[in-house]
Amino acid sequence: MNEDRNPNRLAAEWAVLGKHPGRSMGYEVLDGSLPGTRAQRYLWSATTGTPDAREPAGGLPWRVFLSGADGEPGSVCAVVDTSWDGSKDGTGRPSYTWRLLLLEWRAASRAGVTWTALDRAVAQAGSEPDRPDASPAAVRTSAAELADTVDRLGFEWAAGMAALLLEGEQLVITAPPGRALPGLDERVRMLDAVCSLLPYGCRVWLSGATWTGRTEHDLRLVFAASARSGQQEVPLGTGRPPAPRSGTAGRYLTELLRLRAKRGSTADVVAHLLAATTALPLRDAAEAVRLLQELDLLDSVLNDIRHGHGQVGDVQRLLELHSVESLDEGQLETVVVFLADRARRPGAEAAQALLTRHWTPRAPDLLAAHVVARTPSKQNLTLAKEYLTLLLGLEGAHPGSFDRLFTALATAPGYDPAWAGCLVCMVEKEFGYDCEAADRVLLDSREAGLAWLDVLFGARPRDLRPLSRLVALAAGTPVDRRPGWLRFAGLLTGEFSAAEVVATDAAEFASGHGDAWRIALETARDNNRPAVIGPMWTVLRQLVRSGTHAQVSAVLDSVAPPGAAEVSPQTAADADLLRMSAPFGGAGGRLAPTMRRLRLLGADDPGLDAYTATVVRRTEAEPELKEQVVEALLGDEPDPDGASWTVLSLWMRQRPSIEPAVRAGLARRLTSAAPARWIGLDLPEDLVDGLVYRDGLAWLRPVRRLRAADTDRVPLEELGRIVAEACPHRTFSPQLLDEVALLVRRRGSRFAFGLTTELDVRAHGLGLALYQALGSSREYQDVRDGLVRHSREQENRHRMLLAALGAAGTVASTRPGAVPTTPRAVPYTTPRAVPPAGPAVPPPEPPDRTGAGRPAPLPAAADYPPDDRDRRRGFLPWSRKRRNS
Repeated sequence: MNEDRNPNRLAAEWAVLGKHPGRSMGYEVLDGSLPGTRAQRYLWSATTGTPDAREPAGGLPWRVFLSGADGEPGSVCAVVDTSWDGSKDGTGRPSYTWRLLLLEWRAASRAGVTWTALDRAVAQAGSEPDRPDASPAAVRTSAAELADTVDRLGFEWAAGMAALLLEGEQLVITAPPGRALPGLDERVRMLDAVCSLLPYGCRVWLSGATWTGRTEHDLRLVFAASARSGQQEVPLGTGRPPAPRSGTAGRYLTELLRLRAKRGSTADVVAHLLAATTALPLRDAAEAVRLLQELDLLDSVLNDIRHGHGQVGDVQRLLELHSVESLDEGQLETVVVFLADRARRPGAEAAQALLTRHWTPRAPDLLAAHVVARTPSKQNLTLAKEYLTLLLGLEGAHPGSFDRLFTALATAPGYDPAWAGCLVCMVEKEFGYDCEAADRVLLDSREAGLAWLDVLFGARPRDLRPLSRLVALAAGTPVDRRPGWLRFAGLLTGEFSAAEVVATDAAEFASGHGDAWRIALETARDNNRPAVIGPMWTVLRQLVRSGTHAQVSAVLDSVAPPGAAEVSPQTAADADLLRMSAPFGGAGGRLAPTMRRLRLLGADDPGLDAYTATVVRRTEAEPELKEQVVEALLGDEPDPDGASWTVLSLWMRQRPSIEPAVRAGLARRLTSAAPARWIGLDLPEDLVDGLVYRDGLAWLRPVRRLRAADTDRVPLEELGRIVAEACPHRTFSPQLLDEVALLVRRRGSRFAFGLTTELDVRAHGLGLALYQALGSSREYQDVRDGLVRHSREQENRHRMLLAALGAAGTVASTRPGAVPTTPRAVPYTTPRAVPPAGPAVPPPEPPDRTGAGRPAPLPAAADYPPDDRDRRRGFLPWSRKRRNS
């Protein structure tokens, strides 16, 4: 049975089912070479109904093609012809005849027998009634003949029918509306043509009929008037049948259409499928797809891979027929990527072995190209990691493949640099591998470097050794070619100097990770590099203002501890300003917790100039910060060492514009409940001039002059002059009265007597007014008691002096046992200041410029040593620290 139509005799079994003429018995096997029981199984399987004269299309003869029968274990290639010669049985009913022609599957498949050939064979046997047992001459139907029928039907229609058969459907072909079905021979060719679009091996389960009546049957492809329950009806010549529901059958249909379009020849497709004679079980669609693809294995396999249907076995067959060297770049990439994807899955040893056996040096580059062809994402990074893991396992057979893939991924031109940075960090962390080519990417790309930094800082446990490696690599490049974040990293590790780093470098470093600022400070602490605070000023300032002041302050104290020798004045200023600018709750002292480093410098420290310069620079563009710093430097009490006031003084010289803020701060403190501690500040005169003209501060200048005069041990006349000039209306301000009381406490009551005497000389009654002011307030009770005691002593002494002089009226007061008259005590009153004297006090006389009538000069204030009886326990004398401004 060859394509040249040469006859080939096959040993065929046959049988005839029917009735003897004129008898009313049932149908039985009348003759044949098959055992009757076996023949009946096939003959009854082909019984599909009774002819109906009302259906012209169903007129006899009928042909049914079988591949098996119920109860038969093996497959066959058989045809049953149903005909009627006009005879009737004893009841007058038509007596039909069924003729069976059967070929065993092995012989039929070896010869490539098709249904068209069977049809012709049974027709030939029927034309030789005298030799019903003769072996029929089965002529193999040519592929071209079947292809012609397929094309007449329409390739898409026939291919759709074949795919539905592969899916297991029962298909019923019906006449198109308004048209009749073709004749018997054409129907056979149509059935055969549809089946020819499946691998020949599918005929072990295929079956068909040129017509079926109303009897139930299991035939796969038939002509009928309509479909019954469970069957799919497809009108003839009406376009494409319904699409298959299963994915594999759909793939088969897609491949059929693709191959036909590519080759342009239906005969090529049919011939290829007729040659696939290996038996295929029902619904083994995957194997049918594989066999179909053999026609165009390379493109079929590649197409399957691209559509997600690739199989390792198909790729193996492909590589056995086509070496990797014969594939072009696109084909090779498809195969390599497919095998790599399968090989990276668990239990995929076959794919890995195939990739190793058919290795190409281009594999790393092809895998890298596949990765970077996708959108940068975390999933893509995972894919790269899995490819690297795969090639690491192949290093023994193909050394260098891991490095080549990693380098290709990290240096892919035009790909997202941030993704590359994450890749480099991931590879070092997961595989412990790095290479200079990848590190250069981090140096050359800011985005890659910062992404790398983000992953590095986010890893747990954190390992900063890779950062040191990059810093060392950057040290070999010019300063201007180093990325800013890496310059700053070099400052952290001690590799680069502070002169090479600017604020933008620190900001770039901090932008690499949300916790980068903390990591930077902790690294600086571990490497004893407090100078990093300067470049980080802007970053830290923003953090403080955003609410993380507590965390920043805590780390700052560990990086630049107050008083540490390695902390420069500039760094100390930066650290103090950052702490100072943090919001503190409550009304407690601010100087101690915020300017701790300044207080440790001392007023005469040469570093104050640098400290002040930093303060000036940092506050220049921040008015709010400037006011905060002024307040912090003033503090809640004067700095005992004077460093804060020195900074303020230097600052005012360089930036006079801050003087109003200083003046306002001092004014608030001087008008507070306890101004005395602020009076002794070494204030510039112009600053004092601005203060005394404020409401409530007219007392400031005389009080300061009085304190300075006492410190300089000036004569008593000078002290009196200062007090008198401050009280033109014989009224003492509370601050001046406090200062005088302090003098009296220190110098004693004899000093007070001398001072009041001097005051009375300068302004008649002013001394008495001072006594009245001191005696009218409980605040000065200790001073009053001392003055009263001193006055009584003086009174008694004067009485004794009068008695000694023989003055009248004094004897009684001086004799032994006599009780001296006690002077009337000055009553206590609430006001601290004494109002102007009334009419009883004569107005002051004009001063005598000539000296006539003036008592002899009083001794200097220094001649009045402090009275021990007037000292208060724990009271310390004043001290005034003088320095050159």
